[in-house]
Amino acid sequence: MSQQPFFSDGPSGRAYANVMAASNESTKRARRLCADLWEEFEPYADRDFLGEVDVKFDERFWEMDLTVTLIRLGFQVTCPKPGPDVGIVVDGLRIWFEAVSPSRGADGSPDQVPEARNDGTVQSVPNAQLVLRYLNSISEKFERQYRNWLQIGAVAKEDAFVIALNPRRLGFDYADTIPPRILQAAFPVGHAFISFSRDNLRPTQRGFEVRPSLAKASGTLVDTGVFLHEGYEALSGLLVSRVDVVNRPEGLGQDFQLLPNPVAAVPLPAKFRLPGTYFAVSATEDGYNVQPEPSE
Repeated sequence: MSQQPFFSDGPSGRAYANVMAASNESTKRARRLCADLWEEFEPYADRDFLGEVDVKFDERFWEMDLTVTLIRLGFQVTCPKPGPDVGIVVDGLRIWFEAVSPSRGADGSPDQVPEARNDGTVQSVPNAQLVLRYLNSISEKFERQYRNWLQIGAVAKEDAFVIALNPRRLGFDYADTIPPRILQAAFPVGHAFISFSRDNLRPTQRGFEVRPSLAKASGTLVDTGVFLHEGYEALSGLLVSRVDVVNRPEGLGQDFQLLPNPVAAVPLPAKFRLPGTYFAVSATEDGYNVQPEPSE
């Protein structure tokens, strides 16, 4: 039994308050889920967790869900303070996971992802802005936190490091694209295309556009392809999940997307897999071939 309750009265954000109130069957299930996960996660939570979960509900829920999923998959976890959210050991290699839930961006910013409407009207999906939010979160976690942890000794150069993104806060990212956004952030790849012959309108070529950067509203270009950025060899991979307190697959980690960095200084073990989809990356003569391998 947990030592402290997950929910407590006091000022809180809307999501936390709705789940705590549990006024319908959906929020009742969500409240039971939080209590269930908290039973296992509490010993690993940092001292600020309960003080922040009310206003950072989505971010902190993702951290808790990821950690408990790894526990239930049979891994021995460690959650250092300070340090990444959760670590496991696979074939003698320490793998750190840092959970992040990208926001829509600053209010008033022209690059903010617009709020998704739920009124039945058609609305274009701002894919470029979504990928920019992925890139921003990856940069923040890697450039600031990872390098600081390395400096203070919370992680070692010999450890693998994975950034685990949950983009549900972006509103539009409840469904993925082709190619998946995790690939659009990790590699300089953009939309799918198909070319036709002028003579008979038959397809002549299919593929994905090369997109080395995305433009912000100001015209500033942001490089895509973080795996290929100088200094990012310490990033061993990316993990994406769209789980939230209401939308969670029955199977543990069944919505996970795991993408290893093919040029990582410390690569993920070749046979390391999590539930969901694993993107197998292999080098070709002029780039990389990526093939999804759904879990059985």
